[in-house]
Amino acid sequence: MTSSRVSLRHRVVVCAVFLAPLAALGAGTGSDIEDLEALLNRPVYAASKFAQDAADAPAAVTVLTAGDIRAYGWRTLAEILNGVRGVHLRYDRSYDYVGVRGFSRPGDFSSRLLVLIDGMRVNDNIYGQAGVGREFPLDVALIERIEFIPGPGSALHGSNAVIGVVNIVTRSAASLRGGVAALELGADSSRLVSVAQGLELGDARLLVAGRAENRPGRDRYFAEFDAPETNFGVAHGSDRETDRKLYAKLTQSEFTLVSLFSERRKQIPTGLFDTAFPSQETRYADRYGFVDAQWQHTLAANGQIFVRGTLAQYDFNGSFDYRPADGLLRLAQRGRWLNFETRWEYEGFASQRLVLGAEAQRNLQQRQRSGFEDSPVGTLADIDTTSQRWGFFANDEITIAKGLRAVLGARLDRQLNGRTSATPRGALLWEPAPGLMFKLLAGRAYREPNAYESQYYDNLSVANPTLRSETLRASELAFDWRALPNLRLAASAFRSRVADLIEQQLDAGSGLVGYQNAGAVNARGVELEADYIGATGWRLRGSWSRQRARNNADPTQIGNSPTSLAKLNLVVPVPAWQSRAGVEWQRVGERLTPGGARLAPHAVTNLTWQIVPPGSRLSLAASVYNLFDTSYADPGAPELRQDSIAQDKRQWRVQLALQF
Repeated sequence: MTSSRVSLRHRVVVCAVFLAPLAALGAGTGSDIEDLEALLNRPVYAASKFAQDAADAPAAVTVLTAGDIRAYGWRTLAEILNGVRGVHLRYDRSYDYVGVRGFSRPGDFSSRLLVLIDGMRVNDNIYGQAGVGREFPLDVALIERIEFIPGPGSALHGSNAVIGVVNIVTRSAASLRGGVAALELGADSSRLVSVAQGLELGDARLLVAGRAENRPGRDRYFAEFDAPETNFGVAHGSDRETDRKLYAKLTQSEFTLVSLFSERRKQIPTGLFDTAFPSQETRYADRYGFVDAQWQHTLAANGQIFVRGTLAQYDFNGSFDYRPADGLLRLAQRGRWLNFETRWEYEGFASQRLVLGAEAQRNLQQRQRSGFEDSPVGTLADIDTTSQRWGFFANDEITIAKGLRAVLGARLDRQLNGRTSATPRGALLWEPAPGLMFKLLAGRAYREPNAYESQYYDNLSVANPTLRSETLRASELAFDWRALPNLRLAASAFRSRVADLIEQQLDAGSGLVGYQNAGAVNARGVELEADYIGATGWRLRGSWSRQRARNNADPTQIGNSPTSLAKLNLVVPVPAWQSRAGVEWQRVGERLTPGGARLAPHAVTNLTWQIVPPGSRLSLAASVYNLFDTSYADPGAPELRQDSIAQDKRQWRVQLALQF
């Protein structure tokens, strides 16, 4: 298809997205303004560690709800985050990786993004990341809302909160109104079964849920392996993926107890790390689990105390096929850690809201072992360590005058390597008129070297225990304007600098690869967003981002950094059967691959239809992803022979749910 036809098709899609609401003006019975204002004034927690309106938070916050997840057929946390302005993804047939405001290095882990579940840190103690694909431990059907806070968050949350913080607020047992079971079928013979039940046990409430998904996958073709000895580049049936999740949440008065376990298995078809191609034996298994207990108590009318303890685990088991030369390489990593957090919130001071807290993490186990099966090479790595870190933080919100507030915060951390780190932040919030908020934001963040980067070694790589933490300094000017009760406009201009960037490089002395502190990256850009809800219930949200991220010593854009992002999301109610249609359109600008090639911009459209017949316990949802069958690719990574990885073309999904 020629570029002119592609451009025309995209224009037609954009026009349809803008014109569809006009066709729906007669649909539905209308909604009252209070409901619309409530939708645009959602509370957020992670920006200040207490609940506040998104417009009042000292950050350019985005909030997405369970309704958004259903409306657009989002299946993973990665797809949800991709609906946020300024966020882009990269998928290499192993994991999804999240980029924010133009920053996401090919070959890196998503360890610069901190992920929380109900305020609890999810990032593991081996790679320092929380997977956002199907390896993410929580079923997205259990999400009530997601708070996304871009920029530095270490002043409250410590390490990993560099490019942003994601807080996932889970559903309560009461919100289920009993139970729900769902059966889902999709493209390539994928299938999913899930069940969730809310129970009342005296004055306690219990939510239990489980999910199982199988994705047999399809054959994959990679031109880089197109030769007779490598099956002409075709990997048959080596893209299979399964996941299993169990979840339980018990609440009683001031206490909450949560437990979770998940396992995801994935066959890797790409021949990464020079493994045999094709192979059914190169595969990953990720297991994650935790038990979290929290107590929250109100002190009189102006104070609150919070205490939380978490015992968590993460296991990675990888098999890498190097036969017939060396055999099968096994990599087994096990992480066990204990987290403790306490904080005190006080509003008794005149014109102030103070939060003081402490957090500690004891890494009970950080074990990494690798070796070849049935090979004289034998064991390559045998690492078993423990470590600990702690931090104290303070955050004070001060009302200077009517409509003018200042937020001052700081955190002092003792890192895993014994060094200390201080991360301040400041914000000035000015509301010159009701519903119009200007925000001047500045802060610092850091990311410690994870256990894999600093400790792991084998026959190809060397450890580097002297790695320094990455640091980020950022500033931002944002505004949030409720122009009408049902119209919100927002914009941000930002700049940031990441120093002591941790990247894998060739060690000249040993000839092995290892992680080093390598240079700095400077980024700057602007973001625009609008959100409108029509009187009959239709909703249109759109955003546009322009960004530039460069190495300090190189004027070119860094790899996997799109020059622009554009997103449109539309929901239209349809009178028949109380149904609604959700349309999602996303355009990703030009990106560079690790080899320096330029990937052309691409746009993808997704369509979801939900049907909820009146009085029925059954509901039906159907989605088509990449509706126009667009061919596009994401940048590869240093461990891949492929400089870019082709992404899925048209996919579909049908879900039948039963409320009981």
